[in-house]
Amino acid sequence: MQLDARRIRQLMPLAFLAIGACSKPEPPTITPYAARVTAVTPLAIGLDLELDVENPNGFALMVQEVSGTMKLGDGVNVGTGRSEPKGSVPAHGKARVSAQLSVPWTNVAALAPFAASQKPVPYSFVGVAKVGSTKLNLDVPFVVRGEITRDQALKAGLRGLGGLIPGLP
Repeated sequence: MQLDARRIRQLMPLAFLAIGACSKPEPPTITPYAARVTAVTPLAIGLDLELDVENPNGFALMVQEVSGTMKLGDGVNVGTGRSEPKGSVPAHGKARVSAQLSVPWTNVAALAPFAASQKPVPYSFVGVAKVGSTKLNLDVPFVVRGEITRDQALKAGLRGLGGLIPGLP
């Protein structure tokens, strides 16, 4: 069977569509929008995250899980947390996904020097969002930075001592 130039021109758009359909899906982009420390207790740090997720693909994605490690000051690891936000991101679109995490202390002693300081405690949350669909499953890294107020650190430290020292809350 011989194809003439006219038939080739007719088939070209179909060939490009077939090539495009077989292309590798692109990873989404995650940009932290906001982070708020909602609680600092002797047991855990409460953290609310808002993440802007951009989906370059022609199919919708779900943010299935957000997890990560919280670090204080110059990188002192204090605990890990995870959340299942179930946020949806449309094809070729953007969405803001909210996640509420509880980060249990694995190193509550790391807070002690900060509670005595007059300055806020800098933190970073080094996270990964598990994003997927029927065609794609990826772990997309992100980092959020913020501060825990001195008051929050002090209250958490005092509450932690409350059962040991009479008269403390």
